[in-house]
Parts: sequence; C-alpha cells; structure tokens
Amino acid sequence: MVEAVARHGYAGTTLRELVRLAGVSKTTFYEHFDSKQECFLATFDEIISQVTERVSVAYREEGDFRDRLVAALTCFMELTVNEPDAAMLTAVESLTLGEAGVAHRERGSAAFELMISQSFEHSPSEAEVPPATIRAIASGIRGVVYRRLRTGKVKELPGVVEELVDWALQYQQPDGEAVRLAVAAAAEPPAAAGDEEEDGLDWREPPDSPRSRSELSQRERIVRAVGQLVVEKGFETLSIPAISAKAGTSNQTFYEHFSNKREAFLAAFEASASEGLVVTAAAFESAGDSPEALGAAIRAILEHTSRNELFAQLTFFDLQTAGPVALDRADAAMDSFTSFLRPGIAPKGVDKPTPEAVLQAVGSGAWSVIQHELVLGNRESLPELAPELARIVLTPFASH
Repeated sequence: MVEAVARHGYAGTTLRELVRLAGVSKTTFYEHFDSKQECFLATFDEIISQVTERVSVAYREEGDFRDRLVAALTCFMELTVNEPDAAMLTAVESLTLGEAGVAHRERGSAAFELMISQSFEHSPSEAEVPPATIRAIASGIRGVVYRRLRTGKVKELPGVVEELVDWALQYQQPDGEAVRLAVAAAAEPPAAAGDEEEDGLDWREPPDSPRSRSELSQRERIVRAVGQLVVEKGFETLSIPAISAKAGTSNQTFYEHFSNKREAFLAAFEASASEGLVVTAAAFESAGDSPEALGAAIRAILEHTSRNELFAQLTFFDLQTAGPVALDRADAAMDSFTSFLRPGIAPKGVDKPTPEAVLQAVGSGAWSVIQHELVLGNRESLPELAPELARIVLTPFASH
C-alpha cells in the first residue's frame, strides 16, 4: 500500500496493483480486508503505531520538559525525512479519504497530545492549557509536515523543531493585552448575525427550482448542484448526468462551462469559500486597526460555518477528496484565512515576526480544532469556540 500510494496516490491505487506488489492473490487480499480503504486505514494505523513507539522512547530521554519535547519532535521529523513515502501516506493521502480518515488521524495525534500535555505539566508555569489548544498544537505540527511534504521541502523539517517547540510553549504565557482584547471581541456575537445569508440565494435551494432558475445562471446552478451532490454522496460518486439532472440542465450545457467534474467541483468550493472569506474580511475590517479585528473575524467565520452545513462539509471534509489540485486549493484557502496575521495586514498589537512554519502550524491547528467539533456534531455551537480559537491563533504573534 505504501509503495502503490507513493506512485499513484490513494485515488489512483488499484486492487490489481496492490496484490501484484504484495505478491498475493485477490482472494488472499479479501481474506484480510474488505476494501482498498480498509487496507489503507490499516496501513495508516500500523505506520502511526511504529512512529509513536519510537517517538515515545525519544520523549523519555533525560532532560527538562523542553528538552524532552525537542527530542520527541526531532525523532518524528527525522523519521519523516527518512521514510517520506510512509509520511506522505499518513500526512497527505489520508486527507483524500475525507471524513473516513479523521478518526484515524486524531488517534494518531493522541500520543503527541499526551507528550505536549505532560510537558506543560512539568514546566514551571502554573497556567492550564485547554485540550483544544493541545489538539491545535499537535495538529499544527502535522500541518507543517504536510506542507513540507507537498512542496518537496521535507528535509527542512528537523530545522524547524526548535521554532515549533517555542511556539507550543508560548501557550503557557499569560495573555497579553492584544490577546485579551481579541478574545473579548470573539466572545461577542455579531450585531447582525445572519444578515449575510439574506444577500443571496441559500445554497440549500434546489438548483432547478423556479427561484434558482430565475435568480441564477446555468453555470451557477451547475456549481450548486455539484456542491449539493458532493455533500450528499461524495466526490467519487459524482457523475455528469447526475449533475445535469440536479441542475436542470443538459450534459451539453455542462460541457459548455466545465471540462470535467473535478473542475466543476473546485468551482463549487471556490464559490462557497469566497462567501466565507467575504464574511471574515468584512468583520475584520469593521473592527478597524485593532486586536479586536482578529477576534471579530474568527467569530464571524465560526458563525458562518455554524449556519452553513454545505460550506462546513465542503471546506473541512470534501475538498481534499478531489486529488492534488484540490489540495492546492485547500492550501490556498488556508493561506487566505491566515493572511490576517501577516505583517502589513495584521492590526496593531500583532507585531511579532511571522515564521512561515508557525503560521502554517497555527492555520492547520485552528482548522483541525474546527473539524474535530464538526465530527462531534457540534456545528451549531461552533461560535462558542471563538474565544479559545482567538487565543490559539493570536498568542504566537502578539506582544506579552
């Protein structure tokens, strides 16, 4: 499985090649696994088990709480450098399974979360770090690995260990003034919650309804049909006839606007994501040049996600299932949402330099915290997470 996925990706891996590489028959394969997905997830779990064992040994080396965390993370990064194919399977290709891979990735992060928690317990600081923040740290580190693997810069990973450990340990510091202001703003519901939903046609409206036919172009109806179908049945089952039927158009009309289903799906994501970014940017700008702007922006995107099931599903689960190009779009979307932390854009009080690895870690960590709540069925209560998420996002960049 590791070799096949390294060659073709998960989606391109076939059972025929798996059994050929393994030197077994299809009958033998089915004696052990019901499907390609089950085999992939078993492979994922085995890799994580071996990595966890070795990293745990490194963490138990002598030294203070920081030294042990550095040792564990260095071991993890070196394993990634030495076994890039296995790392690619766990950190990148597992995302293409959508929601099916989430529980396995979270179990894979559990050992790291425990090490981080133990390091905090043994540090001189008496500050208590919430579970959501610990989850964000572990997921953020995984996000940095993901980015280096996708950009061919995996050998850089051991060099960012100290940077990432320093980032993690910042969460035991008292909140600075900027963080306190941002957290307070994130705790406040927007004055006109839900108004943005009334500016356009709800994405849940059937694409072939009389209202859709009246207010939307054929292209927009196709885009919405694709979004709804992917959320209902997944990208792999998507077909042009099904899209055309749901949109109330013909196959010929589909091909007048898109070359294939992937292109149409990415257009659906872009349309949905752009609405979320507009909402976030508006909240950010309304608060002016102050730390409150970031808190308001985080509250706004959580409010938007809580009211938009399709946006939540496409953004946090389905996008990555459409292959490498979709992963590129997901990375670009993440960069758009974290751009508010970059110099020249960030408000006053957010004045620390922005190491690229830390910026990526913060974005990935925040994304995973939201995804975790969605898996638990807590979409409608996401706004309650805004103060903690504001603290997670802002702490590394604000003065203390």
